[in-house]
Amino acid sequence: MSPASPKVFPLAGASSMPIRSLFTVPLRTVACTDSVKVMIPARLFLFCICLSLGFQATVFPSRAMAAVDDRLNPLVTLMIQRLQLSREVAWSKCRAGIPIADPAREARMLTDLKGVGSLDGLSASEVTRFFLPQIAASRCYQEELIAGWRSGGIDVPKLKPLDLTTEIRPRLDKVNREMLRQWRLVCRTFLDWADREEAKRMLSDRGIPIEVARIAVRPLGSK
Repeated sequence: MSPASPKVFPLAGASSMPIRSLFTVPLRTVACTDSVKVMIPARLFLFCICLSLGFQATVFPSRAMAAVDDRLNPLVTLMIQRLQLSREVAWSKCRAGIPIADPAREARMLTDLKGVGSLDGLSASEVTRFFLPQIAASRCYQEELIAGWRSGGIDVPKLKPLDLTTEIRPRLDKVNREMLRQWRLVCRTFLDWADREEAKRMLSDRGIPIEVARIAVRPLGSK
């Protein structure tokens, strides 16, 4: 005895739908079980497929973003530490009346970092490409802080400023060297717009002003 043919059920109201309806004929047969099939409008079938693909699109980027976090977290954490030290620099300079810009100090720092970078296989241009934006971000942050303290828009720190030469700069130099090592690990990998945006979000979440964060993450995703 031959097996019974599967039963086919048109979707209720499908045959009477107007031609301009989203869910219109022709019908498409979809198997529910081995013995039961349901006929649904073709456009509804395609809509369900698109909805499924859209769901996947919302899931996969989050997984990719987790990979971005794993790759950039150490570097971005150091960027945050450096900008937090910039706050100490700003307070010390503000109290001492020292100009924010220090081209001689910046030039010496870049020269030293290029030397360290060459030992790790980094070219001078790779070091410069990363650290010039870090210097610019630090300067921007210091200017914003000092302007805020002087105008009363930002609460003035209550603690005595740290000594710029003996306390802050040695810590800053240490962070710079560690940042260089982390930059070496990622500077030749594929970094794109999404990496920059995620790094910027991570900085912003730690209280770094968005414009400062935008400057600091500029090297990410660029060649």
